[in-house]
Amino acid sequence: MLKYIQKYKVGYHCMGILQRKLIIIIMLACGILAYSCYSFVQKTSADRALNTAAPSPETLQNSNPTPAGKGADDEVVVYVSGGVSKPGVYKLFRGSRVVDAVALAGGFMPGADAAKINLAMLLKDEMQIHVPYAAIPVSNNPGVAAPANANTGSSGDKVNINTASKEELDKLPGIGPAIAERIIEYRTNIEPFREIADIKKVPGIGEAKYNQFKNKISL
Repeated sequence: MLKYIQKYKVGYHCMGILQRKLIIIIMLACGILAYSCYSFVQKTSADRALNTAAPSPETLQNSNPTPAGKGADDEVVVYVSGGVSKPGVYKLFRGSRVVDAVALAGGFMPGADAAKINLAMLLKDEMQIHVPYAAIPVSNNPGVAAPANANTGSSGDKVNINTASKEELDKLPGIGPAIAERIIEYRTNIEPFREIADIKKVPGIGEAKYNQFKNKISL
């Protein structure tokens, strides 16, 4: 009986050791699992906070403030030339028409041929609007009749730079066939000369060349 009791105590003692070890293992496993869950939750929260605090470049680009009213995409830039008061480059809202650009350029000059352009045409970016003249004026003085030899482009011994032919212009000192063509192209496609010195606006005619023939030309 005593041996049986001693054997039972030994078995109970061994069983207690195993139970304690098992409990310790279970507690360690639970601790590791809890730590893993905590780390995962912390990492997820940090990632969400980072994504919220640092938006992507695309988001930044889309969220950039734009000026009040219409933006740059709603504008067009056009060049108005020829028979207007203030030729130049102008910016208008998309949807504007040629008539708006002409008005912005100061309106038509006397002698401009408005019938040659479509005033109702919609403007496009980088568009050029050239207003031609109906006729090249022979004299700057209103009411003064053109001289009898106006068709020849000459006035006495002087050459009328608004009506002279290529051959007549070519005879001027320093003016060859190429520059003569440029003079005719300028007065036809851009504007007539309103002052004698305006001929210096033609490419290839500088101050020195102008001084060679300025006393031989007229309007």
